[in-house]
Amino acid sequence: MPNGISCAFFAGRNLVYGKTENNVFKEGIGCAQTVRTADTIAQTATVGAKVAAPVKSALSKAASIARKIVYPLIIGSGVYNTLVSNDKVKTGASQAGGIGTMYAFEQIAENSLKTLDKKVLNTSLCQTNKFAKIAWYVAKGMAFVGASLIGYDIGSSSAEKLVDKSRAKKAQKLADQNNVFKEMQL
Repeated sequence: MPNGISCAFFAGRNLVYGKTENNVFKEGIGCAQTVRTADTIAQTATVGAKVAAPVKSALSKAASIARKIVYPLIIGSGVYNTLVSNDKVKTGASQAGGIGTMYAFEQIAENSLKTLDKKVLNTSLCQTNKFAKIAWYVAKGMAFVGASLIGYDIGSSSAEKLVDKSRAKKAQKLADQNNVFKEMQL
């Protein structure tokens, strides 16, 4: 379940990688996740009501937009990475596999965490211990991060292996055909 922890992690990660890789889409993801992180902080902050209300409202609207553009930016980043790659087929397959599997793992994590969240928050420990609530909040964010990263890695590496296997099979078939042709000439 995305929360302030997971949004902050992905904001930092994408801002750094976006700058390093000169990938404007990753920088956009970083900015969107930064807005979502700021919104989470603003919604939980206890500042003067008159000052906070307009800021919270504006951040809430911006975070709503940011939430809607994150996945299109992720897809844009995958397309960009493919276009600038020397091996467009392998990179395209890797990006598509990674993004698709990442999304699936995130959905599974989000649904599982929503169910678990209700149970954990209703325990006596979380009912009486503020530290336990905070620890659970951090754990939820990190679990979502883990699911996202593992999903991307599994999908990306599986797609790369599939491309390599397909190319090896094609190369072997071509070599076999060349050997048959050579034998026919003898």
